[in-house]
Amino acid sequence: MHIFPYELIFNKKTLEVIYCYFYAMENKIKVRRLTLFIWIAFLVVILILYYANRDFFDISFLKEYVSDHKVLVLILYLIILTFIGLTFIPSTPFAIAGVLLFPPLQAYIINLVGIITSSIVVYYFTQYLRLDVWLESKYPAQIEKVKKALRKKELLIIAGWSFFPVVPTDLIIYVSSTLNVPFWKCVIGIIIGEGTLNAFYIFSIDFFI
Repeated sequence: MHIFPYELIFNKKTLEVIYCYFYAMENKIKVRRLTLFIWIAFLVVILILYYANRDFFDISFLKEYVSDHKVLVLILYLIILTFIGLTFIPSTPFAIAGVLLFPPLQAYIINLVGIITSSIVVYYFTQYLRLDVWLESKYPAQIEKVKKALRKKELLIIAGWSFFPVVPTDLIIYVSSTLNVPFWKCVIGIIIGEGTLNAFYIFSIDFFI
């Protein structure tokens, strides 16, 4: 039976894992909620200001610079997308920034490439760089929950986890590597999850601006 993306994302097991992730970080939930609220409020204010005074947000100079130095900007942008994975920071803001630098379709394709290269770095080099020790000590409960879930439904969990913007996709890639989940399965999962999320961000933002 064919599985649609929404079935991958909103299945019960995936939601349970996401819930456990936040429950295990109970002392940080309020901070995360406040951060999310501030982020949404910031976007709303920016959109209001943009429509009220578009000249103030004129980024033609930036687009002109990118046009004149396209290869350099593209290389730097890909480097950032690739190695941001080692910081385990959600890459959503960088995906949104891509809309300001490139046409929407090009920005989306570049982000997909960045997702794959970042996954390669995290999957193969996290343990080599000894970041696994830091992760295991910082997120012990979350990692254990994810490991248990991954042993049952690998692709479903990876895709669902990758869809949620406030959890680091690279964390699920790291855990997958420790469990020897095939890399191709990780890539398919994050393309379904984070690829869908980034498509929504990039094309919706391009529509509004």
